[in-house]
Amino acid sequence: MAATALPDDWRLSGVAITCGYETSSTDPYTKVAGDFDGMGISCGALQWNIGMKSLQPMVKAVGKTRVQDLMPVYGAKMWEACTGAVKDGLKIVRGWQSKKELLKDAHAELMTLMGSPEMRAEQDKKINVKADTALTMASAWAKGRNNNAPSKRLYCWFFDLATQNGSLEGQTPKKVADFMSSNNPDKVDDLICDYLDGLKGSSGHVKDAHKNADLWRGSSDERLELLCLTYLRSATANPTWRHVVINRKGTIAVGKGWVNSGKRDFTEYGL
Repeated sequence: MAATALPDDWRLSGVAITCGYETSSTDPYTKVAGDFDGMGISCGALQWNIGMKSLQPMVKAVGKTRVQDLMPVYGAKMWEACTGAVKDGLKIVRGWQSKKELLKDAHAELMTLMGSPEMRAEQDKKINVKADTALTMASAWAKGRNNNAPSKRLYCWFFDLATQNGSLEGQTPKKVADFMSSNNPDKVDDLICDYLDGLKGSSGHVKDAHKNADLWRGSSDERLELLCLTYLRSATANPTWRHVVINRKGTIAVGKGWVNSGKRDFTEYGL
């Protein structure tokens, strides 16, 4: 557990921001998607899935009878998919799809399952674990930086890290400070933004990166520090997706940016 209590609005903001990246639904708890990423199906606020075995424990906790009540057509097979081998589960749920898109009736039943009180409670349990982890990580970072308490911005950045990436991969406040010092605080934002601006390609993610390069120049204070942490942490990611990581976490760091071809503004969350 974290040493300090987690404010409710911090938790809600972290969930809203991270879930907003993952879903376009007004109710992220009911978001479901097909096999776009090779995980079979991805469901709920943080897109738990069959392939990584993150969805199965939640379905088991709801129970066979309730799952079949909520999914009268697909419930028996859903239970089988979540209680057997992963390869068998993937085969089952892929049979409910056309070109990796869920069939309409399967989509509807999965939404009903994920939106049920029982499954919402299971989602909250998982989210709360990530929320506590994020606060612990943010508190440790703030202590190592200046021995102060973490800010909401720092917490939201770490919530996304805890949810999507797991760890800092060796990054420390000193490494960030040294990086900023060696590039001069008034030039380090240009170094990062020049990298984004120089990316080649026509994908939406590259276009987002180019827009972010224009938007993020001149960042300062904690925004700049977290942008530098984002840049350094992204270097440990798959090089193919480094700019995607920067787009995502840099937008939290600065409080605004382009992610997944949409402009995000997190001032409503106090960032």
